[in-house]
Amino acid sequence: MSMTEMNKPDTIRVMVAEDEPLIAWMLEDILSGMGLQVVGPFATVAEARSCVSSEPPELALLDVDLADGVVYPLADTLHAQQVPIIFHTGNTDKVDLKNRYGGAEVVPKPSNPKRLQIAVETARTLLKRA
Repeated sequence: MSMTEMNKPDTIRVMVAEDEPLIAWMLEDILSGMGLQVVGPFATVAEARSCVSSEPPELALLDVDLADGVVYPLADTLHAQQVPIIFHTGNTDKVDLKNRYGGAEVVPKPSNPKRLQIAVETARTLLKRA
């Protein structure tokens, strides 16, 4: 992302928490191609939590199973801060995630990039309304 894009007031900061390097790279590519500022990717819950403490994102794209455990403690923090969450995972019950994190989107792995873009655009629209 260019410095101009990063400094735009309407650029949304999206945290990516994904421990598989190829998937993380693909997500980063898709999001930056949408004009979003990617924060991360983070392979561990600990790394991502450190970022949230210093500079909370406006949107989060999270895998459930990271290198150091499940992402739920991070998701709980983000949800309490009213950060929209998109789960990008292949290991969890979609209904359970949506019940636990009201308003969260769940995009199952492997995902079609278009499906992911739609979920991000939906969250982006909600952020602009807030």
